[in-house]
Amino acid sequence: MVDFETDLDDLRASSKELAKAADLVSATQSGVRGQDVPAPDPVTGGLMPGIFAPDTAFGKSLGMRGVSAAYEEHRAAVEKMLAKLHGSTQDASRALASVAELYESADEDNKQRMNRAAYGEQG
Repeated sequence: MVDFETDLDDLRASSKELAKAADLVSATQSGVRGQDVPAPDPVTGGLMPGIFAPDTAFGKSLGMRGVSAAYEEHRAAVEKMLAKLHGSTQDASRALASVAELYESADEDNKQRMNRAAYGEQG
């Protein structure tokens, strides 16, 4: 598309690649969501850590509630950022596809005007 200095196939390909990237981000977000490490309950976990405390990366009896809470806070923040990245990547993909459609429509309108002008000059 010389008039717009943009190749519609490039726009469409970019849109598809961004859509694929959004899918990867979504999968990553799901993976991060599955890495939560619940902190042991302060009451039941303290009384009988072997029975009531959850199995975590920080152990059942290490007493690392603060570390576990900090990890969970960070993990939740990463998940939230991935959700934003996923949304903005999807939005960018749709925007590029829309731009390609608009350019194509404008290009077709220009061609029709040129044909009408050429026909009018010949007739």
